[in-house]
Amino acid sequence: MPGSPPAAIEPSAAGAARPAREPSARLLYALCGSLALYPLLEKFIAPVVLVSYVLVASAVVLRLLGNGLRLPRTMLWTVWSIYLLVYATWFGIGLLHGNHVPYIAKDSQGFLLYLAVMPVLFLYIRFGALESRLPQFVIACGVVIAALSLVVVALYHVVFGEIDADSLLLVNAGIASVGLAWKIDHNAGVLGVYTNTGHLLLLAIAVVLYRYSQAHRKRDLALAALFLVGIVLDGRRALVIAVAMQLIILAPRLFERMSASRKMLLASLLVVVPAVAVLLNLDWLAARFAFSEDDPSTAERFAQIPALLDKIAQNPVLGSGFGSVAAYIRSIERPFSYEMDYLATAMKLGLAGSLVYFGTYLASVAYGWRRCGRAGVFLLSAGLPFFFFMGTNGDHAMSTDSAVFHILLLLLIATSARRPGAPRAAAAVLHPAS
Repeated sequence: MPGSPPAAIEPSAAGAARPAREPSARLLYALCGSLALYPLLEKFIAPVVLVSYVLVASAVVLRLLGNGLRLPRTMLWTVWSIYLLVYATWFGIGLLHGNHVPYIAKDSQGFLLYLAVMPVLFLYIRFGALESRLPQFVIACGVVIAALSLVVVALYHVVFGEIDADSLLLVNAGIASVGLAWKIDHNAGVLGVYTNTGHLLLLAIAVVLYRYSQAHRKRDLALAALFLVGIVLDGRRALVIAVAMQLIILAPRLFERMSASRKMLLASLLVVVPAVAVLLNLDWLAARFAFSEDDPSTAERFAQIPALLDKIAQNPVLGSGFGSVAAYIRSIERPFSYEMDYLATAMKLGLAGSLVYFGTYLASVAYGWRRCGRAGVFLLSAGLPFFFFMGTNGDHAMSTDSAVFHILLLLLIATSARRPGAPRAAAAVLHPAS
């Protein structure tokens, strides 16, 4: 596979010799962190997003003015142009079809992050030589999400001792009263912590397992285990399936260049431990993963399909634009939101827009696979399972939540890819996450 060692996931010796200034790195953490945790802390973190974005954008503009407006070459400019085209075209189509303007605006909010945040973050990272800081942020973000989920579940059991409807209502009301957007749910006998940020753990797993494949540090393996627990506590079945897909993709890479003892250790973690857990919880798994019409969540998805297909048939090529609503709705507040999100996207963007939008994402993941050397497979292991996850959870295909995941993934790809004409460098020792 072509490429020098990826600068973002594994800094080269030259990159390590130019440490970034701490204030610059902290500002990167502030902006990325506030975006990543916005679904959880929306009532508190909006000012942090605004102030940090203004500071980052100002620094980028000053640097551009100083270098004669010269932009570094990157695949992100192509992605940005295509997403701008999708946003403008299907915003206009929504207006032509008479969709409610508030629905159109809210339905297309994620594109504003692509258009305004993604290029600014990339330029800030490139101008400040902050490539190595981005994967460190991803790991730190994963630790925060997983650790907070563990704390919430532990406190719940300490305080209430058991799972019942009254205690769940009390806890969720208490969480909402302090402005947090968390929700704890009862999932076939266990607690599920819904944060709308759990999917970022797929990226964190990709980074730490890449580092483990290079340096075989037990710390990275322990972090991967923590992130796996966080995914289980998120409560979404699709996310559990997605991380299983990720581990299947990575298994051949993880077993490369390993001693027999390490292979046994990794095999026990990836195969034996889950197998024992499955055997001890067969009844729960049967209830939790019962994809039949008797399951309310599955029945809800089945109910959406015919209505969405009927709406798609009205405008199959160009769709009905952002803010479109089918005959069946799942939410009065967000009638344009559906769990069957790929069908909902086809309803809004049509076959043409859906191919352009999702094709751009998949092409970017494939680009990273080809251009990021050994790290490309690990980035692929986060990108492809997330593509599956988007289609099974309401309002994820084009939401602000998925936009944050896409932006971080695309930034990792863009900063890790070997630039055309760059010399191949010898692999450096992986720098541990801070």
